[in-house]
Amino acid sequence: MSPETPPHQLVDLLGDADPGVRLRAALELGEAAYTPAAGPLVERFGHERDFQIREILTWAVLRVRDAALPLVHAALTSPHWLARLQAVHTVSKIGSPDDGPRLLALLDDPVDAVAARAWGAAAQTRDPVTIPALTAQLARGNSEHQNSLTVALGAFGPDAVPALTAALSHPEPEVRRHAADTLSHMGSPDADDATPALAVVVADPVEAVRLAALNALGQLVVREAWTVVDAATGSGEARLRHLAERLTERRPGERALRMAELRRRAKEAPGSLTAPAAPPALTWAGPWPAPDLDLVTLEGGARADELAPALARQVEFCRPRWLSREDVPPELLARAHTDAVAAARAAGTAEELVERVARGRVEQLIHESVMLEQVSVATPGRIVKDLLFGTGVHVAGFRGQER
Repeated sequence: MSPETPPHQLVDLLGDADPGVRLRAALELGEAAYTPAAGPLVERFGHERDFQIREILTWAVLRVRDAALPLVHAALTSPHWLARLQAVHTVSKIGSPDDGPRLLALLDDPVDAVAARAWGAAAQTRDPVTIPALTAQLARGNSEHQNSLTVALGAFGPDAVPALTAALSHPEPEVRRHAADTLSHMGSPDADDATPALAVVVADPVEAVRLAALNALGQLVVREAWTVVDAATGSGEARLRHLAERLTERRPGERALRMAELRRRAKEAPGSLTAPAAPPALTWAGPWPAPDLDLVTLEGGARADELAPALARQVEFCRPRWLSREDVPPELLARAHTDAVAAARAAGTAEELVERVARGRVEQLIHESVMLEQVSVATPGRIVKDLLFGTGVHVAGFRGQER
């Protein structure tokens, strides 16, 4: 690529086999704010496997925002999980309140990484219409996903408290625990209205829920909350007592409690502009089905059991045809190259770029159909073979594999 490469040729290089060329093409298109590139840039969302280049694609798309935004919104419903992921990431950079309804379906996306990104994007919109759908995701995914949801709900402040309070009485203990953890993250004054419900949950039959509720009370500057914490210092339950003792080490002073009480009374006084919201009727999106571990066969390594769910999800969502690039039939690659050359010429691609475009499309075929070369569904910043590197774990085969 020369410094004088015209923008329309840079578009052709967005799919080049060399990631350095793809990166430079996306950067130069963004710097030029080349509006005709809006479509190809957004289209690349679903195909680019390099995390850094995907970030540059989002930046370049925002440089031509008016032309690209309708295409980004359309990509939110793409059948390709990677396109949805990057589209919702782009929407999160805008933070428009108008995008709240567009994100609702993505909050329950079957791919954890897409759903978690959508949670953050919903928080950026500050649209309360998303709160019940966000609360319905409580207890989903691993600790990282749950932390993302906690932060997202916390961004709504008091608006999220009625839904979280309702979740404290959910029949699933993990939902109750996560709701209490989220209220703990919010603390005072946002979560003050949850005090009575948290006080009840301190007697929950499940220890993890009791501890989470007590910890949440310890983050509040509310006299009633500290009555419960103080009482727990005499609990016969060792872990609950120990937590209560730790919390009392930073118990708010009497003046802080009085001032907080005065502020609440002023808020609740007749004629106040705000009133406590009624707890909504909630549905829980879970339990989320566990991956079918029979989809993949692993060999070696102590981490095989740990990696099996992520690799099973890989097969489920990405439908690879081959395990490694060496497994792809050479005649198929040759035919794909011939077809790509013909398509490039038919599209009017400059002759000096035809071969580059063709090689890029062949490489894309490998990236999308070879399991070890695919973007990891579990960790979108890496590809599958990098996820396995150094673990001693090898994929022996998977369901649907072609040979």
